[in-house]
Amino acid sequence: MRTMIRTLAVVGTLAVGSGLARAQDDASMQAMQIAQQDNAMAMQAAQQAAQTANDMAQQAMQTMQQMQQQAAMDSSMAVATPLPVAPATPKPVISKLKSGVSVVLYDADPKAIVFYTTDGSLPTLRSRRYAGPIMLSSKVKVRAMAFDVAEMPSGVVSKTIRVKS
Repeated sequence: MRTMIRTLAVVGTLAVGSGLARAQDDASMQAMQIAQQDNAMAMQAAQQAAQTANDMAQQAMQTMQQMQQQAAMDSSMAVATPLPVAPATPKPVISKLKSGVSVVLYDADPKAIVFYTTDGSLPTLRSRRYAGPIMLSSKVKVRAMAFDVAEMPSGVVSKTIRVKS
């Protein structure tokens, strides 16, 4: 009988051990299935994130290309559009007074400033500014030019004046 009890105990232990082993195998399988599902979800989330980043990069690239095209069109338009040309200031007139010892300068533009020289050099903004009759004492070459801020400078006019003694 003892032998039988031992046999039953061994068989019972084997049955319980076998059930435990089977339960452990089932738990391991479930754990593996859960891990596989988690991995699949993580991969799907990573793929979605990568796709979103790729879409954003493509959209940024398209926006940049559109901006470059617009800038190129704007710059080509700037070159193709001629700039308006400012009108030139009328040339001043050099006139000798009857007395023969003074010269008067006239300009048709009332806003123009007339600059002149009596040494034959070209007048500039640093030359003498005309403010009234110029007194002469000998033969002189008078050159004058008118400047208006809103217009191009006039051309230079010249006149040689001989003073009678």
